[in-house]
Amino acid sequence: MANMVIRGVIPAIEQSPLTKRQKLLVGAAVVSNTVEFFDFFIVGFILTIVAKPWNLNFMESSIILLAGGVGSVIGSIVWGRIADKIGRRPCFIWTVVIFSVATALCAAVPDGHWLMFALLRVVVGFGVGGLPVVDIPLIAEFVPSKQRAMLSGLTVVFIPVGLFLGSLSATLFGETIGWRGLLLIGLLPVLLAFPIRRIVRESPRWLIGQGRLDEARESIAWYRYMDPADVILPEAREVQVSHDRKRNIFQRNRRALIVATVGSFCFITGSSVIQAWGPTLLTLLMQITPAQAAQMFLLVSLCSLVGRLLTAKMSDVVGRKPVIISCGFIGAACLLIAAQSGDVMILGASLFFVAILGATLFGDGAFGMLNTFTSEMFNTEDRASGLGLAYGLGSTGKIFGPLLLGILSGGSNLVTPKATADALPSAFTVFGILLAVGACMYFFAKETKGLPMDAEEPTLAATCPQMSA
Repeated sequence: MANMVIRGVIPAIEQSPLTKRQKLLVGAAVVSNTVEFFDFFIVGFILTIVAKPWNLNFMESSIILLAGGVGSVIGSIVWGRIADKIGRRPCFIWTVVIFSVATALCAAVPDGHWLMFALLRVVVGFGVGGLPVVDIPLIAEFVPSKQRAMLSGLTVVFIPVGLFLGSLSATLFGETIGWRGLLLIGLLPVLLAFPIRRIVRESPRWLIGQGRLDEARESIAWYRYMDPADVILPEAREVQVSHDRKRNIFQRNRRALIVATVGSFCFITGSSVIQAWGPTLLTLLMQITPAQAAQMFLLVSLCSLVGRLLTAKMSDVVGRKPVIISCGFIGAACLLIAAQSGDVMILGASLFFVAILGATLFGDGAFGMLNTFTSEMFNTEDRASGLGLAYGLGSTGKIFGPLLLGILSGGSNLVTPKATADALPSAFTVFGILLAVGACMYFFAKETKGLPMDAEEPTLAATCPQMSA
């Protein structure tokens, strides 16, 4: 069956510099993701407050901790599908509303009702998982090709700031406003929905795919301060397509899905070991207090931020593949060094800690462009679905990682295993190998640096009978 689609460069979008409105769009996504992960991570601090008065046992605490991750996996897959069906803009707004309101509702949970609390955390995760798979495609479809990785990557670069803000809020206000007050702070992001409605316009490429050309021109014109009549769209052309969307994603995009899913899983799982075991192992190897280890890990957060900024920028300069492959191999080497470091000191510094900084700079830093690269592997009609599926399945590494740590440590606690120095070599070796495997997967990916969105032949298109102009 023949349908009309538009492919190729949209000249107005490729123009530089960015307008104020384009910058506001990027800023809205950055702020949304930052406060989103404040909501997502605040539960870790809440548990330290409620665990004793609620008499939580290990199983109950573990379910609460894992609930958000489970919801995030589901949310990534579901919201990606929805965003390709109804558009990026409404999903952007509703993910913010859902995770904010669900976090605030947690504050209304009666004391001791841990299962209700955990179920609401699933809802929080459902919203959290959806936002990146919606806003990354939205921004990528609105900015010049030469800046796409950097500008899209900014949405996740400042996620560590969300964790920092959660820690800071718990430290400054935890005793004063209590755990319910901390959760009510999480309601503040819902206020973002109002400016987002004004700042964010629907993706012109998604609108084009729906045959809504006039709306696409208006969307582009608003951001570029142009007359819609002056917006030039690529010529329409006739293609043969299948209407079986599920078949399209799994069969037409098989290689992209395998590369992105396995790659994401390896990077997410490989990087999780740092957050899971790093602080505890520092206390064991360096004979320092947990408070001192926490202070040292401020440098780890800084390395994560710097690494994400560098990878987002460099992937626009040298390409996506060399950056992510290099990050994987260098991060793997750092974890292997950490595995064998023991309590060795070099120039007064712990070799283990130095290796952890390197693994964070590169292994975790790869997330500054990993999801952007994934989104570029798919055409507009499947972009959010493909990203959501790959990222969602890859995020199971957040669950698999702690389970694997428990097995390698030989303990019975498989969700939050107790770190031991004896388990260091085997655990960090396995996670280092995973990072290397993740790097190898991207040898099979197609380089997308500088290419316009939808540069290749489409894999799916909507029927567009009015696209004749």
